[in-house]
Amino acid sequence: MRVSRYAPSPTGPLHLGNLRTALLAWLQARLYGAKFIMRIEDLDIPRVKAGSAKQIIDDLCWLGLDWDEGPITITARDPYCQSNRTTYYQRALDYLYSRGLVYPCFCSRNDIRQAASAPHGPMPVYPGTCRRRYENMSPHNESEIEGRKPAWRFIVNNETVSFKDMLMGEVRQNLACDVGDFVLRRSDGLFAYQLAVVVDDAAMAVTDVLRGEDLLDSTCRQIALFKALGAPAPRFWHVGLMNDKNGKRMSKRDGSDSVGALRLAGIGAQQIVGELAFSCGLVNENRPYTPADLLSFLTQRSFKSLLGGS
Repeated sequence: MRVSRYAPSPTGPLHLGNLRTALLAWLQARLYGAKFIMRIEDLDIPRVKAGSAKQIIDDLCWLGLDWDEGPITITARDPYCQSNRTTYYQRALDYLYSRGLVYPCFCSRNDIRQAASAPHGPMPVYPGTCRRRYENMSPHNESEIEGRKPAWRFIVNNETVSFKDMLMGEVRQNLACDVGDFVLRRSDGLFAYQLAVVVDDAAMAVTDVLRGEDLLDSTCRQIALFKALGAPAPRFWHVGLMNDKNGKRMSKRDGSDSVGALRLAGIGAQQIVGELAFSCGLVNENRPYTPADLLSFLTQRSFKSLLGGS
């Protein structure tokens, strides 16, 4: 059975770009007869906004999007919230440690910038400074250096990871050259997105992941983790991002139009769904639709081709 998911982070209200991805993930699941899971990725606790998860659920339900598994109301121990799943992430980290695939790292960002021979993007490639330094340390027996606990990094091989994205086509990345050993648990004790999302997708038997193309660069790291954990990687569908009226990528940080603000302004759910469907080419005219309306005339082939897949 196919299984898809939508996994928003409750760091603020959904904007139209978030919602378009949610709509496309829902359509993909329903068109392919997949079970659709809602998961709240609230692991980065310092960035989580109080009440945001509840608002996300309310907004999605208002727009006519439903799910087969996941929270309807947020409870203290909801198993579909990542903040309640840290035991699973620790278990995965321990397994990788037992296989010699992770190690403690005390490098600061400044240390990495100074040590790396060639910066790549916002952060340079990690040069492996701590890879052989602290071989007697385990995730359950950590020391501090200058008052700082270590992060835990995953060892990458000097080989190319490749996959065929269902929309973007062939993607290839040499993790050693382009990323370096990457963090699975931060020095503050919080588990990194890369580990948590892989552990959850594996545990929930997710077969298809549709998400924004801003996460395309993370995918080869995640595929390497699936392999290391002995779990099959899902198919990936990376969709283009939605820009605001000024042509800039929508962001929660810059106050891009939120669903809640549009609701308060009297904009109807069907009007929003129609605008989102029109913006990515699923329909030829910008008029009100329900998600069910879109399902009634889309097919698997037309959905994929309209989004640019072959």
